[in-house]
Amino acid sequence: MRTLRLLGDGAVAILAFAAAFLARIYLPIPFTRSLLPEDRLLFLFEEWGPALGVQLVSLYVLGFYDPPRPRSRPELARRLLAAVGLQALLLMGWYFLANRVFPRSVLLLYLVIDFLLLLGWRLLLDRTDRHLERLVAIVGCGENARELAEALRLHPWHGLRVAGFVPRPGEMPPPPPESGADEVLGPCLGTADDLPALLAEGRVEDVILAGSDDSWQSRLLDRMAGTRPAHTNVLLLPGPFESLIGRMRYRWVHDLPLVEVVRETEWRINWPLKRVLDLAAGSLLLLLSLPVLAACAAAVRATSPGPILYRQTRVGRSQRPFTLLKLRTMRVDAEAESGEVLAQPGDSRLTPIGAFLRRFRLDEVPQLWNVLQGSMSLVGPRPERPGFVQRYLQEIPGYAERFSLAPGLTGLAQVNGDYHSTPQNKLRYELAYLANWSLWLDLSILLRTVKIVLTSRGV
Repeated sequence: MRTLRLLGDGAVAILAFAAAFLARIYLPIPFTRSLLPEDRLLFLFEEWGPALGVQLVSLYVLGFYDPPRPRSRPELARRLLAAVGLQALLLMGWYFLANRVFPRSVLLLYLVIDFLLLLGWRLLLDRTDRHLERLVAIVGCGENARELAEALRLHPWHGLRVAGFVPRPGEMPPPPPESGADEVLGPCLGTADDLPALLAEGRVEDVILAGSDDSWQSRLLDRMAGTRPAHTNVLLLPGPFESLIGRMRYRWVHDLPLVEVVRETEWRINWPLKRVLDLAAGSLLLLLSLPVLAACAAAVRATSPGPILYRQTRVGRSQRPFTLLKLRTMRVDAEAESGEVLAQPGDSRLTPIGAFLRRFRLDEVPQLWNVLQGSMSLVGPRPERPGFVQRYLQEIPGYAERFSLAPGLTGLAQVNGDYHSTPQNKLRYELAYLANWSLWLDLSILLRTVKIVLTSRGV
């Protein structure tokens, strides 16, 4: 469906451009014709390329190629109007910088026709793009299983519906309620031994294994984190199940394959390259953001008493504390009574401009100075406050491993998860980033962060 959306959006751009140009020629529109070239077909053939490229870029930035989520018609129209507005800015910039003569009437007609065609095309897709539901059985009945089942219930557009659960071997299922089915997990479908029969009978189509975070392997990682030498490797002799997991790194000892769970840190080798990216991109971003930063600082000063910048102690790489800089978005005495607490949606402690700054992540811009200082990187796990870190180290198995990395201005959890996602879920993304780091992954996360900022997603 993503390919179909891409092809259809491109076809809409070409069709709208041709329709605007032909309407400009043959319809009695009260605009000057002095800018129309003599060889009009050649002009049409040469000029549709920028419209096509700008169409796809603007729709990507506004999130129209993300996994589809249900949208009302007014919301779809508003988002498409924003995409067409972005196209207008990009096309005007292109024609100005390329020093090309282009009829403004054709551009105006193109934008109107393109919006109408896109709206009709996307409404048609919404009617035809109906995901077939697949019934899944969740193996496990602990906190992880319940979190997963609740997420699937709240977000049905993923196309997965929980048919019930099966306790893991050795796990005690919760006592059944009077209705006979758990409100979140559904009915108990039997034991793990019954799964082959459930699949063969068609009662379920997929199986999701929801294991426990509190395993001896996770506790071992916690005990080693921060104390193991940089050249340490942890290897696993996999069984048949682990061998089927894709994209794992192997090492062979004679004819035995060992999976590299934790390997000798690559940061000693790749850190200079990552640091060059931080310095180059961080300097450029800070320079470009200075006018916006000045306007936001003036707004903070004008709307609430207190300092413009907010300095806060956070925990960085190797659990070393550092001072993080932010534009102040809350009252000066926001935590005088409550102590350290996480921000919540609609937080009453926000200043008049604070909600806007957080919505578009503008309060995070001063952290570019932390990046240039070296206490942070552009991409990495978000730095947490010392009180939360101490609590999470006690409550979340494997949490200490995230401090192998420098904290980041953005990260995999920020571009894939929600702003108020749980620490446990963010840790999954952070460890996945640690295991799969590459320069291209950093560039991809930075690009997706720009899209999230422009669409203010996740707040």
